[in-house]
Parts: sequence; C-alpha cells; structure tokens
Amino acid sequence: MESVKYKRADRQIIKRIMAAAAAIALTLTAGIAAGCTPRNTEDPTGTRSAVNSGNIVVITPPGTADRTPDQAPVSAPVSAPASAPVLTPAPTEQLGPEHAEKLDIDPAALHSRCVLLKNIDTGEVLYALSKDTRIFPASLTKIMTALLTLEKLPEGKYEITGEAIEQADNAGASTAGFKAGEITDKASIVAGILLPSAAECSFTAVREIAGGEAGFVDLMNQTAAALGMKNTHFVNCTGLHNDDHYTTVSDLMRLVEYALGQPEFVRFFTSKEYVAYTEPARQYPFTLPSTVFTGLSGFDMGEVKILGGKTGFTRPAGLCLASYAEYRGNHYVLITAANDGNLHTEKYHFIDAQTVYAALQKAR
Repeated sequence: MESVKYKRADRQIIKRIMAAAAAIALTLTAGIAAGCTPRNTEDPTGTRSAVNSGNIVVITPPGTADRTPDQAPVSAPVSAPASAPVLTPAPTEQLGPEHAEKLDIDPAALHSRCVLLKNIDTGEVLYALSKDTRIFPASLTKIMTALLTLEKLPEGKYEITGEAIEQADNAGASTAGFKAGEITDKASIVAGILLPSAAECSFTAVREIAGGEAGFVDLMNQTAAALGMKNTHFVNCTGLHNDDHYTTVSDLMRLVEYALGQPEFVRFFTSKEYVAYTEPARQYPFTLPSTVFTGLSGFDMGEVKILGGKTGFTRPAGLCLASYAEYRGNHYVLITAANDGNLHTEKYHFIDAQTVYAALQKAR
C-alpha cells in the first residue's frame, strides 16, 4: 500500500510540473507573437543601456556621465558642430554607479526642460533630464568669461570706458553700475562678471585680453573644445541671444566642474557680495551683489546649503541657474535651463532648484 501511495504522489507531482511547463510555454509564445522581446540591458560594446520611450532613445556613452573635465579629451578649436539635438522633451535619465540611487522627480513637476544634478565629490549623476539637448545659456556664458578673465588678465588697474557702458546699454544687457572713466582692478572686474552679471565688466575684460570680442570668442571656443564641451558654440562673451550661441547642461557641468577646481574662481563664485575698487573713490562703498543670493530670498532649501552660483536670462533661454551646494558633507552642482520664465513670472529657476534639492534630501 505504501508503495502504491508513493507512485500516485509521484504521478501527481509529474502532472503539476507538466502543467506548469505548458503554462510557461504558452506565455512565451504569446509574448513573441505580440512582438514583446526582452529589453537589452547589456551592450557588448560597453555602452550603457538604451532606454526606449516612444520614438525617443537616450543613450549614455560609457564614462561620459562620470568623466571630469581634466579627464576630457583635448581637441582642436571647434566651430559650430554640424548638428546638435533640438529642444525636444526627452525621458528622464537617473544615472549613478550601478544606478544605486535615483531621485524621485516627475519631469512634469519641473519648469525647466533641461536639468542636471551631480555630486562632484563622487562623480555620481543623480538626476538628468535632456542633458545633451541644445539650449541657449544666457548669462551662464559669463562663467566662461570670468574663468578666462582670471586666467588671462594680468593684475592691474583698468578703465571702464564709456564705450563699454554704451555697448552694454545698447544691447539691453545687465550692468553693475560702473561710471564711464572709472578705474577699477582685476578682482572687481571678475566680481562684476560673476555676481551682478555686469556686461561692462565683460566688455572691459574682452578688450584688455584679446583686443575685441572676436578674438576673445576664439579663446572661449578653444577652451570649450579642450574641456570636451562637444555641443557648445560661443559667439559672444555675455550670453546675449544669438541662434548660433548654444550649449547643453552636460557641457555646462564640465565647465563648472573645471572652474570649481580653481581656488580664485571659487572665491568669487561663492561670494554674496563684493565691494569694488574704484578711482576716484566713491563716497559710499560700491557693492556688487550676487544675483544668486538675492534671488534665493524666500526660498527654503532645507539642509542644503547654497554656496554660490550664476544666474542667466534672455527670453529665448528663459531663467537659467547653475548652483553650487553642500549637503551632508558632499558638494553638488545643479544646472537648470530652458523654461518659459522671464523677469515678470515666478522664479522658475529657483523653484526648480528647490524641487530638485528637496528630492535629494528625501533620498538621502
């Protein structure tokens, strides 16, 4: 009896196994018939995963997300790239070492269509949205202008000419308020470029370094090429709109990371204000305020401490922001660009920074 009982049990087990196998086979057959093949997450070429969403495919080449500017390939000076992505909303990329951490941010919750957050201590990209899409940088351009001014302009005293002020006024560019004929120094020129985004300081630096804007723009594009900013082309030193003056948030990240490796740049980039030197001396201190810290008024970033940054605005560019922050011992750079903000709307660039930094604190 015992032997018969075991044989019956064996037959029942075999029947169950056969039934399960048949069900699996049926499922696989249905999937193939519907055209549902498994998504390839490993590429034998070493390329990261391709993520399909409708007719848009976002592919991140190996090493580009984590490569710092000093590791970037050095190439010859560049002219405008033959082609670059047009401004089209793309799927959110959330990348990191083995995708270890992801920030829960719905792109629909952001005003900016191009966003990139990176832990610059570890090289980890925490959030990326259309990071390689062409944008207009507006006054984020002046990050490059200030960097080259620090590197190329000798220490000394320089005149802010009436021509420089008139050039800024005629273009409708932002200014610091220097007077025609005033003498100032290199530090005040750099502070003027980075803090109040002063065009008259930019034009003064351009004149002294390269003799004019055309020569200075050549230096800008040579430096961009050396940093591996492959989708960037500059045509002026201020970021005033030109259809051929463009970059990406990924390229801007390379620029900011490199610049933050220069102690003198960090000193100005993180200043809340700077008292400019002038000859003749003014009756009251001539203070150059940071548009980042004045813009932050009323925004709560929680435990994230904003250390510095640069704002930008033109109507085609919207409200742009490159912010440098510290959170729990780590340093982050966040770049937001390409929104519909202007000087009469809400501060979309700071609102988006608040949203992204809130997500960072929630995740960590």
